[in-house]
Amino acid sequence: MVRINFSRLGFEEFFNCPFDKLEEEISRFSIRIKLQNNLQTPEARESYRNELDRLTVLKYISQLRKGKLTKEDFSLKVALV
Repeated sequence: MVRINFSRLGFEEFFNCPFDKLEEEISRFSIRIKLQNNLQTPEARESYRNELDRLTVLKYISQLRKGKLTKEDFSLKVALV
């Protein structure tokens, strides 16, 4: 399994922010990803993959905060850089 690289500062921001702000960010990214439909260029596909990775990490942070994911499991999925 490949770990997703994510900023340590970004992790701290979303781990410590009010929970509704984290959920709002997840919702915003989900909508933006659903609206993307023109992935014909390598740049567009790379941008889509980066946004999908960010959304995935935000969901992992949410699960971690809710106690549905342990810190050890989080560390297996995300590399804080």
